[in-house]
Amino acid sequence: MPIQPPSKDNIKVGYISKTGYVKGLTIEEANNYEKLSPKTTFIFIDGDNEVRYLSIDEVNDLTINDLKRSNPCDVSPKKCGPPTLNFYGGEGIGAKANPIVDAQGNLIAADLVNRGYGYKTPPKVQVIDPCNNGNGAVLETELVYKNGKNTGRVLRVIVRDSGTGYLPPDQTVPQYPALIKLSDVIVKNPGINYNCGVDQLVVVPNNGTSLSYNCDPFGKIKSVKVNDGGNFTSLPTIFMDSETGVNADFIPVFDVVRDPLVAEEVDPGQVVQVFDLVGLQINGYVGGDPYYGNVFFENGVKYAGMRNTGVRVYNTRAESIGAEATITPDTDVVATFVPQTTTDIASTPTVDTTAAPASTPTPTPAPTPAAPPPPPPSVTPAAPPPPPPAAPPPPPPAAPPPPPSGGGGYGGY
Repeated sequence: MPIQPPSKDNIKVGYISKTGYVKGLTIEEANNYEKLSPKTTFIFIDGDNEVRYLSIDEVNDLTINDLKRSNPCDVSPKKCGPPTLNFYGGEGIGAKANPIVDAQGNLIAADLVNRGYGYKTPPKVQVIDPCNNGNGAVLETELVYKNGKNTGRVLRVIVRDSGTGYLPPDQTVPQYPALIKLSDVIVKNPGINYNCGVDQLVVVPNNGTSLSYNCDPFGKIKSVKVNDGGNFTSLPTIFMDSETGVNADFIPVFDVVRDPLVAEEVDPGQVVQVFDLVGLQINGYVGGDPYYGNVFFENGVKYAGMRNTGVRVYNTRAESIGAEATITPDTDVVATFVPQTTTDIASTPTVDTTAAPASTPTPTPAPTPAAPPPPPPSVTPAAPPPPPPAAPPPPPPAAPPPPPSGGGGYGGY
């Protein structure tokens, strides 16, 4: 039976609903759904297995060429490089992460670049090594819950086993700086017979890390708390220093802090370069360099870092070059940026109102209320005194004196 050539009927898209990821819609069905739910973002997987997020107009522009691989006949030899991470299962889509491999070939962490959508259960993670140099890494995921309800997004990737033998990528691959900060320690095996409160939980190298632990009456380690997490560039060893206990085993879990400004705050030797294998989104530019970290907005202006010592993030490289980096978002600075866009101006009242109380510690505002000198103007309504009839009461005579003081009120202005 001859193979039928692909047609537009083969193009399928999906979307995220309150119940999860809905897939398999034809272009016609997508248009029908758009009429019921305007401005829906549709999900399409192209021939290169890349996930694309499209408007209905972009869905209508899809052709059968979007179902084809961009370079199906490339059989040239490939350089061996790092592993890639493939998220699958969980009835969702879109999660992506960059693997972080240390100098010893251990896969120590994964930088979650996209949390994905619509996951009903934690997706599994497949570690794919193109040349089979590395092996043994085991990763798992956790989902984000809010108020006890699953949001369908991935919270973090936990490296249960770092494996061995993985290679770094070619230096031509785009990189971005990050800190690998110890955030949690999972008890893989509680061991037994530890002298609780006496035996020490040790991290080598320590890098400023402080840990504490709880154990049961049998000397089994129940949990570990990270009091202060250090920054690491390689996989640390965590163990119990004990003369009586045996077999406790621990798994370090790291947060990846993506921020090109960290080098100014910590020892540059603690900053690692993460290779961007999945296409991380650039959130702007600082000093001519791309910025990949989190941002916040003050009066519509984009900043990185802490709110009181924020660093301006520019939309283009050209704007960021030579620009003053660190600023304090006080009232004056904020006011400088207010007129940039309509959105900024619209949001200004809210921020200004908040900022006012903040800077209001000065009693100056109080004097302003004292501006109730305007009330004297209300005395001006005493202008009614002109009607002599009302003057009969003695009050009117007293009223004339106020007018002169009223003149003094204007002088006060």
